[in-house]
Amino acid sequence: MNKLNLSETAAHHSIALTGGFFGIYALLLRSENFGSSETANLIFLFASGLGGEWSVFRIRLAALFVYVGGLVFATLISKCFKNGDFRYLGILIDLIACLVLAQIPADVDPVLALYPMFFATAVQWLAFTSASGFSSSTVFSTNNTRQMVTGLTEYIYSRDRMQLLRARFFAGTLICFHLGVVYGYLCLQRWKIKSIYMVIPLLGIAAVCTFLDRMKRSREYAEEQQSLSADAS
Repeated sequence: MNKLNLSETAAHHSIALTGGFFGIYALLLRSENFGSSETANLIFLFASGLGGEWSVFRIRLAALFVYVGGLVFATLISKCFKNGDFRYLGILIDLIACLVLAQIPADVDPVLALYPMFFATAVQWLAFTSASGFSSSTVFSTNNTRQMVTGLTEYIYSRDRMQLLRARFFAGTLICFHLGVVYGYLCLQRWKIKSIYMVIPLLGIAAVCTFLDRMKRSREYAEEQQSLSADAS
């Protein structure tokens, strides 16, 4: 591979916008709890258990089950889809999560309030797990940062064009993720809990980009079949 698959990359980067919005929404409105991964939740799960805070422990344990449930669901349901169509279902589940999150009052336990996000982001992670040959999360930034920095460093050292493509891809994911953060922050200042509705336009962008990528794949498949038929005859 000597260039990025632009349509697939666009679909991946567009859904990263929602990942950034989900992240800032959870951190600012739900007592700095992050609803897009399990690292902090697992640490607090063990801390609450060791500290004898059993009500907190149960809520966080249930959050783990919700997140794992999203991963299991995504893994199994993806078997029913071919050629990336599962991405549409990931977008739909994000939409449903937004509609539910908007109805949860501010005084609900912050971790409990994020259950829909735990499930939806787990599904999104597997629905949009890679593009252009690169594995990349659209719901958190740690590995994307590492990949961008190491790719750029490798390119400066070796002038390997593949490493430059790697750095560009992960930089694009990071940029889109944090554009979602900025957009989310501005929405939060005005609409608070209900600002989650403003993810819907971002999901629309992701759906359009995914549709265009799907159409491109279909054309390429048709052209490949025609070529094989011509060679066979």
